[in-house]
Amino acid sequence: MKKKITVYSLLLLFLCPVIWISCDDLYDKTPIDEDQPSQETNTAELFILNEGLFNLNNSTLFRYSFTTDEKTPQFFRTVNKRGLGDTATDAAIYGGKIYLVVNVSSVVEVLDFTTGKSLKQIPLREENGSSRQPRYIDFHQNKAYVCSFDGTVAKIDTASLEVEAYASVGRNPDGICVQNNQLFVSNSGGLDADTQGVDNTISVIDISSFQEIKKIVVGPNPGKIMSDTRGYVYVVTRGENLEGNDYKLHKINSSTHQIVHTYNTSILNFTIQNNFAYAYSYNYTTQKSSYPLIDLVEDKVIVTNFIDPNILQTPYAITVNPYSDNIYLSDARDYQTDGDIYCFDQQGRQLYKLSDVGLNPNTILFSDTPIKLDTDDIPEPDHRIFASKVLEYCPAPGQFINTETSAYKEGYNENQVLALANEKIKKRSLFSLGAYGGYITLGFDKSIPNNIGDYDFKIYGNAFYSPTQIEGYPMIGSAEPGIVMVSKDVNKNGLPDDEWYELAGSEYHSTETIKNYEITYYKPQHEYENILWEDNQGNSGYIHKNSAHKQAYFPLWLETETLTFKGSKLPDNVKTIDGKLLNFALPWGYADNHPNHSDLSNFKIEWAVNEEGIPVELDSIDFIRIYTGVNQYAGIMGEISTEIQTIEVLHTK
Repeated sequence: MKKKITVYSLLLLFLCPVIWISCDDLYDKTPIDEDQPSQETNTAELFILNEGLFNLNNSTLFRYSFTTDEKTPQFFRTVNKRGLGDTATDAAIYGGKIYLVVNVSSVVEVLDFTTGKSLKQIPLREENGSSRQPRYIDFHQNKAYVCSFDGTVAKIDTASLEVEAYASVGRNPDGICVQNNQLFVSNSGGLDADTQGVDNTISVIDISSFQEIKKIVVGPNPGKIMSDTRGYVYVVTRGENLEGNDYKLHKINSSTHQIVHTYNTSILNFTIQNNFAYAYSYNYTTQKSSYPLIDLVEDKVIVTNFIDPNILQTPYAITVNPYSDNIYLSDARDYQTDGDIYCFDQQGRQLYKLSDVGLNPNTILFSDTPIKLDTDDIPEPDHRIFASKVLEYCPAPGQFINTETSAYKEGYNENQVLALANEKIKKRSLFSLGAYGGYITLGFDKSIPNNIGDYDFKIYGNAFYSPTQIEGYPMIGSAEPGIVMVSKDVNKNGLPDDEWYELAGSEYHSTETIKNYEITYYKPQHEYENILWEDNQGNSGYIHKNSAHKQAYFPLWLETETLTFKGSKLPDNVKTIDGKLLNFALPWGYADNHPNHSDLSNFKIEWAVNEEGIPVELDSIDFIRIYTGVNQYAGIMGEISTEIQTIEVLHTK
């Protein structure tokens, strides 16, 4: 069983009358106060794993104590004086230890439960050092089993914390569970689906021999998989693509390896408790959710929604507290801002909500034993210097505008957006700059000196390299290059009103780069309409609306009918190769262009040039402006839109 803690169960006797009376919704609509955690039955601790944003190295572990009512948002960092890593995907408590699976960092982090201190980082890498990309973990008889995207399952001894062996399974495993002395592994095929299509199988591994003994065909793109107490395995298949909303839950007999039932309702994620499955489905087209409750003995859907389907914006995790039988769901909101945790009782009544627990909360753990947090443990002092204020924020139209990723809430005016932007920059949250020309201007508490020959600052975005590169076409990934400008506060008034200089990146002298480019966007009459643009090169086009983002794309807080931007326009970086759209990073010198861990996301003040392209000598700078430098519509990707998280000063002397 997933996330084994202490065996605990309560029969749902009081649920039965509700089940047979209701044929549609179960939930109690009685309102209740939020943000007031209740004293959970026999529960001492709650842990929430937040995966953060891909390639931003900002995964976190949140802790809440029911005993002391204490919240520790950065629990791992508080105790261990370092970050957790990049894109944590799973967590479990087993044998007095907390196991944290960190996908991009390619490690399993093991903590001592009593103190929260790290016992070991178990690297999961191939012999040549490349990442296996671990995803999910389960346990059986003092062994941990971790499936990884490279097509393997690792067997780890929970005493020595050493990897004992690897077993080969299918393509890009994305779920694992133990049942009947066997491992069942979901083979998604998601990473190379564009070339091979998705996988549709479950690998069965005999635990004794640790060898794959069978593949069960279940349906396209299998993911979440769990076992019950009666010898069955349940797996979700997600279809050829998520927006297709072709989600199905299948029931497998672990002895015969046959599918014995497929449930007649849409299910994207689920959890099992007392022979019931609590589930949710999310339609990426309509952005609507449903929360079916299923009787796994009778194989029937009892109610369509066991909670009010309008409470959560974007459900992301679901589990049941084994000590109270209360149901927990996480809300990822827009995936770019801190999410929330909701607790419901068996009647579907909301008991409480924990707000802003972290970015993309994907796993919720419980314990009946309190952790012994040293009161002398305090968060690690961050001596690094980051951007401290947003002086200007004027994004161009785009699919992430008028969401919290653009510092907007319904009804906000320009001043309120700027105030929220200043809160977000302190949290190092993500900003979208929209299509070409949209910009943000950041300030610092101290001037940034120009150390000749050294990198002076790093700009954090959300660019990444694709795990699958094509020979002859380097640096394929998700680059959305932004041009970087710098300025010195010569008049000492604290405002960005002095001369600006462009940092001349790799494409500055390219014949494909257009200097003195100008574009104007026109606010549409209706929010559902595409947004027209025209430039000074005689071209016109549209910022196209898509089904995933249905809000207005033109910044609603700006009281204007047009938006005009001027600057340099970089060459298109999304190209069609062999019939496929590929996104390429430019060589160097642009924001949101290379992964954050790369030196290619670092910048030198000495690259500065004036309007004539002549290098200038600046002993220091005070302001940095970034604007989207590409004007390109990239099909299903939408418009190229630079995103930034923060700017770090790389030296202080």
